[in-house]
Amino acid sequence: MAKEDFEQVMGMHAAPMLWGVKAANMVSFRKSSFDDFDALLESYAPCFRCKGISVFRVSEGEEYVLLLFYREEAMWRTLHQPKAMKLLERFGYRREDTLDELLERLKIRMQVRKTFPHEVGLFLGYPPDDVAGFIENKGQNYAFSGYWKVYANAQRTKALFDLYTDCSQNFCLELEKGRRFEELVRAV
Repeated sequence: MAKEDFEQVMGMHAAPMLWGVKAANMVSFRKSSFDDFDALLESYAPCFRCKGISVFRVSEGEEYVLLLFYREEAMWRTLHQPKAMKLLERFGYRREDTLDELLERLKIRMQVRKTFPHEVGLFLGYPPDDVAGFIENKGQNYAFSGYWKVYANAQRTKALFDLYTDCSQNFCLELEKGRRFEELVRAV
């Protein structure tokens, strides 16, 4: 895979964050699909930094790496909503933790559980009511599903899902038209 493939994957799976509509997106990459994945990722560091985007390695094995692309201030606000923080505290996160400490705790919980802990949705900007609904209902009895399983505010969430889909489609369309990735990523 080449640079263009990386950009298409980012467009499909992270466009809402790249356009500042969402605080974070998680993207998995098969490292062997690229000549030198780490060098490729590093080549985008200046673009990400100047647009206010950080990258966190959530998990990594020999073949795959799972990266969280996020906007620090937006994620901080998302995680410190009262309902979100209450849920995080149930899983051992502390209100006084820095964002780096919260991310490290998430990484450790993923390593220990060997799966996605329920609170990962909060890091991705899912509404706390939906994360709590998923936990309480063990993934059942949801109103509908799309980017996540929805338990509350169905109409508002449907509109949000449509916005996320539009972001991804339009971002990829612009790439196909020849627009440069760096031009498409927005600073917020």
